[in-house]
Amino acid sequence: MWLYLALAFLLSCVFTYLSIGLGCRLGICDRPSERKIHRGLKSRLGGIAFISSAYLVSVLFTKVFVRYTLFTAGLFLIIVEGLLDDMFELHFSQKMIFEFFAAAFIFLSGLGIHTLGFGIELHPAVSFILTIVGVMGVINAVNMIDGADGVAGTVAFISFLTFAYLFKWSGNWTLYMVSLLFAVSVLGFLVFNFPPARVFMGDNGSLTLGYILAAFSIFLTQMPGSKVWPIIPVLILSIPIFDTLWVIYRRFKYIYGSYRTLRGVFRNIHMIFYSDNRHLHHLLLARFSPLGVVLIIGLMQLFFSLEAIYLTGKPEIYGWIAALLNFILVGNIHKLWKEKRSLSMASERRESRS
Repeated sequence: MWLYLALAFLLSCVFTYLSIGLGCRLGICDRPSERKIHRGLKSRLGGIAFISSAYLVSVLFTKVFVRYTLFTAGLFLIIVEGLLDDMFELHFSQKMIFEFFAAAFIFLSGLGIHTLGFGIELHPAVSFILTIVGVMGVINAVNMIDGADGVAGTVAFISFLTFAYLFKWSGNWTLYMVSLLFAVSVLGFLVFNFPPARVFMGDNGSLTLGYILAAFSIFLTQMPGSKVWPIIPVLILSIPIFDTLWVIYRRFKYIYGSYRTLRGVFRNIHMIFYSDNRHLHHLLLARFSPLGVVLIIGLMQLFFSLEAIYLTGKPEIYGWIAALLNFILVGNIHKLWKEKRSLSMASERRESRS
């Protein structure tokens, strides 16, 4: 096992290093803008690098991608979406088409969201809708937290380790190993993505990470005889999920405040899907260095992951209470640092005038 993990890590390091120069030569690079904090061109092929290493070693060691063929088809669909988005900046509606079919593939494999817990089985139509919304939601949530050096990679690394532990606890040794392979592959990428980053994972990386984490959440909780409550993956992914929910809430408030009529709100609802600088990492960057932001979010992710592990096997209601508390915690951080950022920006404007 250790040999395969070492191989995945080394391949990820080599592939990521090669992607640094290759991305800009192919024109798949990130350019500075008002929303970006980096300077100069940065390759956006880091995602393909660590995903390829994890995939290749997984194929050698397991049959998971052969066994779950529809999941694998969805994986390649998301990779294509990410690459196209990195090259041509797809419209959000175009991206949703790719993500809809990728999520539908998971449902058609027989592993959709069939229960939310408490022994309640969902109607197939409800199950289909929840699977589509859930998978697409996690894909975009992980994509949205990829806005600062090392943040998405750190969250994904700790999350994969947590999934590995829970798969082992559940007796699923194949997915336990695959989770570890993705964890060490992401770690190899982080060698070059930790602040100051030399390469970015791009949408090909962040969207694919979201898809894999969403699929692993379903595999962990929806398989026959699963001993892990459906709320547990929500605890593990509290940062991307709840950060995204709070951002959407703030965007909707802005839309409602700007377009008072119901018609105006619906005509401009597409603004919810566009990028801005209201995410947790943006707010923290107003007060901390990029390295400090990674450490803070990494510690938060570690806390949420340990919380999920501790509550596994406990009464299910505890998990739902913990999820509510996590949601409130992320929201309070949003509010606190939004206020501090506003005060800081106002102070800077006063100083510039004087």
